[in-house]
This record gives sequence, C-alpha cells and structure tokens, in this order.
Amino acid sequence: MEGDISLVLKIIILGSTEVGKTSILNRYFKDEFIGNQISTIGIDFQTKFFKFDSKKVKVNYTDTAGQEKFRAISINYLKSADGVILVFDITKQNTFDALEGWLQYIKENKNLDIPKVLIGNKADLEDQREVSQEQAEKFADSIGCKFYEGSAKSGENIKESLDEIAKITYLYMKDKKKNEDEDDKDGVILDRSNSSNNIKKKKCC
Repeated sequence: MEGDISLVLKIIILGSTEVGKTSILNRYFKDEFIGNQISTIGIDFQTKFFKFDSKKVKVNYTDTAGQEKFRAISINYLKSADGVILVFDITKQNTFDALEGWLQYIKENKNLDIPKVLIGNKADLEDQREVSQEQAEKFADSIGCKFYEGSAKSGENIKESLDEIAKITYLYMKDKKKNEDEDDKDGVILDRSNSSNNIKKKKCC
C-alpha cells in the first residue's frame, strides 16, 4: 500500500544514446536483456520500494532518451531529480567524453553535489574497450561519486549500482532535511531573541 510511504525519491539516468540505459533498467527490474533494444522515445519510468531506517521509501527511476532532439525533455526531468545515474559505453570513447556535457546540464539545472553514480556499461565487450577502468575511476573521483563497471547483458554490477544510488540519495535527502530543520529552529530562536530585545528597548525608552 502506498499510504505508508515515508518518502518518494526521483532518480534520473543520463547518458548518450545507445549506451544501454534502458537495458540497465530492464536488467534491474525484469532481470532480462533484449538485444538490439529500441531507443527510448522521450521518458520512461520504473518504480522500486526500499526500506531505509525502518521507513518505506518509493524510488522512481526515470529513463531518458539520449538523442539531442529529446534533450529539453531530459533536462526538464533533471530539474526535479534527487539523484543521478551517469552511463557511458566502455567500447565508445565519445560516450565517455560526452559526460562532461551532461555534468554541465546538472550544474546549470541542479547542483553538482546531487548524489551520483557512474556506470561504465558493456563490460562484457572487454575486447572492444576504448575507455580504461583507470580513466573512468579518475573521472568518478573528480566528481565525487562511485564508479561501477558493469554489464546489462550479464547483469554484472547492475543491482549493486542502482541500489547504491537509492541509498545515497536517501541519506543525502535525510541529511538535507535535518539541516533545514536545524536552520528553521535557529531562525525561530533568533526571531524570539530580537523580539525580546525590542521589547526591552521600548521599556527603557
């Protein structure tokens, strides 16, 4: 039942076309792999429920089209996202290079501190590799996120990476709410203090 849900999180998956974003979600949610997967048109959604701190958390994973003509739609959903999965194809250097562009969209429409994981997909095609694991790990370190090299075809590291983004996004939002509550509390105390000082000044006058 959705009535006992404590929190709803939105995770968006970004990356160039044909890096395997849809295949990653199919493996995660349906444990299947479809060869020659048709490219996503616009946006698609999948939902999973987690239990964090004894709370039921609903996580919506949003699959986005990588084509330039759908970029505005992807950016629109990025604006309301709580976490991001960045995906590239280890057999295509240009999809790795394109991550800088996706980071720029995040910077312009969200905040680079938003929870992120980086997935290098198609690890099953090692003999066709163009992006080294060291190169990807260095990039992940530079943007402050975990890197997973995996394969939607074999299932390697797919569950681990998508579970991880859900967990760190929950912790991020939990910490954010705690800080906001503390700021609100401090604000109330400050207002009362100012109010008290004003009353005393009036009495003195």
